[in-house]
Amino acid sequence: MEVRVGASSWSARTDYQEDLEAALRLARQDAYKRGSFYRAEQDAEARTMTEEEYVVQQMAAVRDNLPDEFRNEGWEPDDSFVREAWHAAQIEVTDPDTLLASQPFSGTHSVIDMTGVGAVPADGIVAPVPDGVLDNIFGTRRPSVAAVGAAIGRHAIDDFGRDRGAYLIAYDGAVPAFIYFLGHSGD
Repeated sequence: MEVRVGASSWSARTDYQEDLEAALRLARQDAYKRGSFYRAEQDAEARTMTEEEYVVQQMAAVRDNLPDEFRNEGWEPDDSFVREAWHAAQIEVTDPDTLLASQPFSGTHSVIDMTGVGAVPADGIVAPVPDGVLDNIFGTRRPSVAAVGAAIGRHAIDDFGRDRGAYLIAYDGAVPAFIYFLGHSGD
């Protein structure tokens, strides 16, 4: 079993289209079809139990592993994490959205973790690479396909924060050719 700790860098590319939300959906679907994501191992046992049976079993294990300081103070752990894990284990993965929902604690370490387009960076959202960054890296706000590919290859465009993404348009001459999505996500 592969276990990932910390966020992973990723990039995805789609043909240019004016509808950025549609382009993001296409990039997510493409990553899913190609298997370009991290897949957490599903909890098969959770699928055989009712939610209450699972919560009782898992919370007993949590309590058994509590340090004495917490036990002696009567601290009671919250079961919401365990309930969320049970619900996630019940999801039948059939597309990027169900994949993401089935692993709420790890994410997919891919463009699949991005679910929308916004004007400013936010968790799960891709936002435009700022004009100042484009000017600084490329000397233009209309970088070529080759220049964008090279910049991604050397990780020159990566200052947008964990669980956030960015996008930029690469040009073939004066014509928009591709939309690149970049980000850091997963845990």
